[in-house]
Amino acid sequence: MRVSEIIKRYNLTVHAPAGKDLEAEIHSVAAIDKVLAGQISFYSSQEFAPFLKASKATALLVREVAPEFGGIQLIHKDPQFIFAKLALEFYKPDRGPLGIHELAYVDPGARIGKDVRIHPGVHIEDRAVIGDRVVLYPGVYIGKGAKIGVDSVLHPKVVVYNDCIVGERALIHAGTVIGADGFGFAVSGGEVCKIPQVGIVRIGNDVEMGALCTIDRAANDETVIGDFCKFDDRVHVAHNCSIGANSMFSAQVGIAGSTTVGKWTVIGGQSGIADHLKIGDGMRIASKTAVLTNLTERGTYAGSPAIPLMEWKRQIVYLKRLKDYDQAIKSLEKRLKKLESQ
Repeated sequence: MRVSEIIKRYNLTVHAPAGKDLEAEIHSVAAIDKVLAGQISFYSSQEFAPFLKASKATALLVREVAPEFGGIQLIHKDPQFIFAKLALEFYKPDRGPLGIHELAYVDPGARIGKDVRIHPGVHIEDRAVIGDRVVLYPGVYIGKGAKIGVDSVLHPKVVVYNDCIVGERALIHAGTVIGADGFGFAVSGGEVCKIPQVGIVRIGNDVEMGALCTIDRAANDETVIGDFCKFDDRVHVAHNCSIGANSMFSAQVGIAGSTTVGKWTVIGGQSGIADHLKIGDGMRIASKTAVLTNLTERGTYAGSPAIPLMEWKRQIVYLKRLKDYDQAIKSLEKRLKKLESQ
């Protein structure tokens, strides 16, 4: 891809010293400390400034002109975002041969789209619908009536239970389970009775899930994951939850049942959200946070229970001072006791 094509495709502003060829070929991307001629990188943090002067990059994506760099500079407000787009252009993984492998099982009642790649050991049940250009790696199980949208990729051992729906262009990594029973039980007189989980999971378009995520089917109705959500490994979403579009969860986040999470919410690793809560749009929740009440005021939260981040930071400072406070109190008690004895 030529530099001029990149400029046109992403509507970039150019800063090119004399003699630099905008028709130069770019064949791959690289990190700024390892980039070579014929490659493109990005620069958005001062910590990488020492690499600019000696960089051999043919072009560099920048937020503003970096005088230390002598090559072609392509200016955009989010250089890393454009870098990511280009990386997707250059990195085209081999998904295997077209067609259905002879060692895959496809029920006669299933509907299979065009140009699919269905690997050995895949099992597709009756009434399942597999969209065009879907890739199913070895060991994937698609239950009765489940639907997988066009251009989706399911890595080994992904399980999609009966009637659950995965949208278009999903990327789901190994071992993830979509549609297992929600955790629902009724208790009376010393007896525990299972509540049938008869709903489904509905996953939107352009969703990515890491390895070993678990999304429980609803007790009734639907568990919903919105468009463009991105989950790290081992994320758990319980039954009847609704996760808003563009939300991003780090590893080991757990969302308890019937909780609604708004759009563009970011949750740090090992955080937990209690059941039947409402989390507003655009919230940021720090790692290891326990959310036990509704969050309606947009902001960043931390701690257990969750409180606004600045308040949590003040509490940490006070905790660090507790030893000093304890010693001061003991000293004052001794002085008071001495005064009282006089």
